[in-house]
Amino acid sequence: MKNKNLFIAGTRPEIVKISPLINRLNASILLTGQHHKKEMLNNFMDLVDTEEIYDLQLEEFRNFNNEIYKIVEILKNKIIEINPKNIFVLGDTNTTLVGAMAAKSAKKKLYFIESGLRSGDLEQIEEYNRIIVSHLADINFCNHQNNIVNLTDEGIHSNKISLTGSTVFSALSNLNLSFDGKGSEDYILLTLHRPENVDNSERLEDIVNSLKKINYKIIFPIHPRTNEKIKQNRNLNLNHLEILNPQDYMNFVRLIKNSKFLISDSGGLQEESMILRKPLLIPREYTERPEMLNKFNLLTFETEKMVDEAKLIIDGSSSLLKTTKTDSFLYGQSESIDNMLELI
Repeated sequence: MKNKNLFIAGTRPEIVKISPLINRLNASILLTGQHHKKEMLNNFMDLVDTEEIYDLQLEEFRNFNNEIYKIVEILKNKIIEINPKNIFVLGDTNTTLVGAMAAKSAKKKLYFIESGLRSGDLEQIEEYNRIIVSHLADINFCNHQNNIVNLTDEGIHSNKISLTGSTVFSALSNLNLSFDGKGSEDYILLTLHRPENVDNSERLEDIVNSLKKINYKIIFPIHPRTNEKIKQNRNLNLNHLEILNPQDYMNFVRLIKNSKFLISDSGGLQEESMILRKPLLIPREYTERPEMLNKFNLLTFETEKMVDEAKLIIDGSSSLLKTTKTDSFLYGQSESIDNMLELI
């Protein structure tokens, strides 16, 4: 083992957000296989500059709820074999949860990046993943002061909490793109993947049909999981959507930058759209980043509201068009990585 620092990841957003810190530390990375389809991870690994990549490709993630403890045991044994000093996890995925459990089971120091986000919705898998991991962590890196308040209210001691800012700015900066909000702006960029939106066929049908009422070009890079759900729903007409295969990070960021605005249920995309100065409509009831509401984005769970707000952005009368151009970034910029390095 050349490196004392090991990052555990399994999804594209995790790779994006940990890449700047991995590259500064020259750390190792352990891939779980949560995003098991090759098109979901292959092009994203170019963001990581390390020769030590351990790819477990765990088939158990296909049946996660029944295999969780088996996955933890596999990860624990691999951690013991690699023998790092520090383990890093990020966010709220199932990889985050099992990675944290395995790290503590292997008696390693656990750093939790993007800790303290809370939506208040315990029906979300992501929410209880966040809560459990923040209590397991030895050090919680927080993006925003609100996150510190959340952790403190839950009884986590202040010596385990640090306000560092987000790594997303650094990840975007590495692409050498400007953050001026300018672009061709001739389309809406759409992403959907959360269970509450795509697993319920009636909900998915309502969203897709409502998008047609906006009467504007919509580009939809489709998540493989969402694609499978759409194929199961024969009632869906997708002719008003321009569907793309999953994109690599550079191309996806270009799609954000050149869009007029976004409609997405993604958590991390809330930060990227803010930094790239693009309004965002969120088809959800809650968000784990409430500090950005009514400044950079809006919750639009009701599809009628989503359509109405989209039309306001298109005709130039939305309040978001002012705040996205003038308000400051919320999570720190390049200093976020330096803040983290001081604590490792």
